[in-house]
Order: sequence, then structure tokens, then C-alpha cells
Amino acid sequence: MKLDKIFIVLGLIVYSSLAFFLGNYSYKLLLVFIGISALIFLITKLHFEPFLSILIVAIILGLFLGLPANKLIDSIEKGTGSLLGHLSLILGLGAMFGKILEELGAVEITAKKMISVFGLKRIQLGLLIAGMCISFSLFFDVSFILVIPIILAVAKELKLDKIYLALPASIGVLTIHALFPPHPSPSIITKTFNLNMAEVFYYGLIVAIPTAFIGGLLLTNSNLVKTRVSSDTKEKNISVLKIENQTMSTSFAILLMLLPVLLITIPTIALGIPNLSETIKGILTIISNPVTALIISLLIAIIELMITKHLRIRSIVPLLSQSLKTIAVVLLINGAAGGLKQVLVDSKVTDEIVRLTNGLNLSPIVISFLVAAILRISLGSATIAAITTLAIVEPLVGTVSYSPVFIMLSITAGSMFCSHVNDPGFWLFKQYLNLDFKTTFKTWTLGTTVSSVIAFIIILFITSFA
Repeated sequence: MKLDKIFIVLGLIVYSSLAFFLGNYSYKLLLVFIGISALIFLITKLHFEPFLSILIVAIILGLFLGLPANKLIDSIEKGTGSLLGHLSLILGLGAMFGKILEELGAVEITAKKMISVFGLKRIQLGLLIAGMCISFSLFFDVSFILVIPIILAVAKELKLDKIYLALPASIGVLTIHALFPPHPSPSIITKTFNLNMAEVFYYGLIVAIPTAFIGGLLLTNSNLVKTRVSSDTKEKNISVLKIENQTMSTSFAILLMLLPVLLITIPTIALGIPNLSETIKGILTIISNPVTALIISLLIAIIELMITKHLRIRSIVPLLSQSLKTIAVVLLINGAAGGLKQVLVDSKVTDEIVRLTNGLNLSPIVISFLVAAILRISLGSATIAAITTLAIVEPLVGTVSYSPVFIMLSITAGSMFCSHVNDPGFWLFKQYLNLDFKTTFKTWTLGTTVSSVIAFIIILFITSFA
């Protein structure tokens, strides 16, 4: 028997065993299991439109779970609306902010400055930190597309393996995108769990920094990823690092890149100062909201663009409109995922999940990670995986003695797991670096898997002392 057939048989055995277990425990959990399986089949095998696939599964699953027909659509609309009410603002403002930063050249300035600061001997570290800084304000695909040309140009001039430079930076970008607001998944979970934003960033950094360094830097230099390193490590003048017509200072460019994060975290920390007036507390609360932080950052970026390039506002409006076109599909898909989430909640499936986890004595941290990782492998989209997992584990938040921040981090860590052919990030890495499938799996897929597991181990370690 061929190896692929063996894997298929083993998969069927595991699938059947899990279905049998859930069927004996709760018919509702079995129906959800079958529904998610159908969703995976529609998207991955039939290549059906994800937005429509999620809606169809949500409707059929809701009917089988006993939701009245007249309330089913209301449930889907409620879930879609509640998610998009927050997510549409985050995605829209983030897309516009990213476009303005691109026009200002802030990404190029930040990346090239980090390379220059750390030098040739530590160029990987410089690119890793650059990727992390840039990704705080820009979505993964935007960050990657803007940074990768710089990486490829530097690799060509220094005669370095492009993977040697690209993998650490890409893992840095992914880690920040997965774990921190104002990115979609952590923003939605933070709002749903009503988490303290300062706590999210504090523990997020504790998890993110070693994750990015191990999954990006150490892995790239290990025997698992074999890259060609130049023997000439002497410092030299790298021509591609020169910035033509730099319109703003490097320090301001970096500050602008990190401005949304600073506006979220600093006021949140300041709220802990005793004896603050209610007026001051109100102002700080408004500023610390991710939506407000992005609005302020966007306005400052627009003003900077108008000053540096001598533009009028009417010249900038088309740039903003253009940026919004790229997020329409993402909004619809994630809105549908929110509808599916609400169907699971309204049909009381979440109560069954709480009862199951209590009976099996499984940690919500472990459940969050495993469910998110499985859905990530199956569906490809980290955001859809995270939102669906959120619906499953949300009732478990009230059962834990530690901060729910760790459940959020577990979900987002799981959503990083094993990026492969159904993930747009896989194709970005493959196509931009012109790699074959085998090499992409041995670098990008391996890197995302290792990073995800490292983040999970760190979370488990922290919660053991919580």
C-alpha cells in the first residue's frame, strides 16, 4: 500500500472514531462536527466560494440543531452584524493607513534603517525586528509585499540566500499579525472577551518575542532549514539601502508605523493612575480604542503626506478609496463566519462543549489551540479559524482561574499553525521568492508550525504559574 493511501486510511479511522465518540456523547456536537467537515469539503475540495459556503453550512446546521426557521436568519444576521460592526472599521481604517504609509515610504525607511543599525553580521535580526515593527500597523499581506522587494534586493547584492533573509522577516510579520490588535483575529477576540488592552500587549509581547526569534531566526539557521550564508561578513556599503528622495526622518517613520499601538497601549496604562478625573478617564478610554487609535494615526499620516509631497486632500481621496476595494471579500467571508458563530451560540452547542471539557478534564488553553490549529489546517484562513474557535471556546472563559488573555493567545497561536496550499500566505511566500513546493513546505510551512507550537508552549508555561 502506498504511503498516501495509508494516510488516507488512518485519517478515516481517526475521523470515524471522533465522530463515533461525539455521537455517543451529544448529537449536537456530532452535527457540528459534520457541519464543519462539510464546510472544509466545500472550500478545499470543491473550491466553492468561502462566503457562500459558510452561509450554507450555517443555515443547514442551524436547522438541524433545532433553531426555528423564523429565528435562524435573524441569528445569522445578528452574528454577522456584531462582528462586522467592529471588524469593518478595523479593516477599513487599517487598509487606508497602510496605503498612506506606503505612499510615504515609511515601510522602506523602517526596513532599511533596521538593516543598517544591526549591520551585515546581524542582518537577519534587523530584518526580523523590522518585520515585527512594520506588522504592528499593517496587515500581513501588505507588510510582506512591501518588505520582500527590499529583502530580495539586499540578498542579490550581498549574494545571500533569499530564504536566509526572507524567512525571519516573514515569521516576524506573521507573529505580530496573529497575536496583536488592531489585526482582525485578536481584535475580535479582545472585544468579545472584554480584555484589558494593556494586558493583551504585555503578555502578547512575552509570547511574541521568543516565538519570532525561535521560529524565525533560530529555525532559519538550524539544520532543518539549510540556507546558503555568505562567507564575507565584513561590513560594506550596501547600495540598495540608500533611500532616494527621503521625505521624512527615520525616527518619525518608525514612530508613525508604531503610532496605533502606542495610542492603544499608553492611554490604557495611564487609566491605572489613581485619582484621575472622569473627564480624563473618558478621553483616555476613547483614545485607547483600536478604532480611534487608527483614525488618529490615519489623519496624522494624511497630514504628513500632504506636507511632504505637497498634495491636496482631493489627490489623496482616490488612494483611500482604492485601498478599501481590497478588503471587500475579506469582510464578507469573516462576516459569514460571525453568522456561523452566532448559530452555534443560539443553538446551545456551546453548553455541550463546556460539559464535554469538564467531563474530560481538558484545559481550555489546550482546547483553544488544538481547535484553532485543526481549523487553520483545514480552512487555510487564520481569521476564520480563530472566529470559529472563538464560538466553541467562549463559554469556557468563565471556568478558568487565570486571565482570559491566555485563551485569546492560544486561539491566535493555533491559527498560525501549518500554513500550506489553502493559505494565501503560503502562495505569497512561494511566488515572491520563486520557490518550488518542496522548498516552500520545508521553510514557510515548517516556520509557521514551529512558531505556533513555540507560542503555545510559552502560554502553557506562563499559565502554569498564573
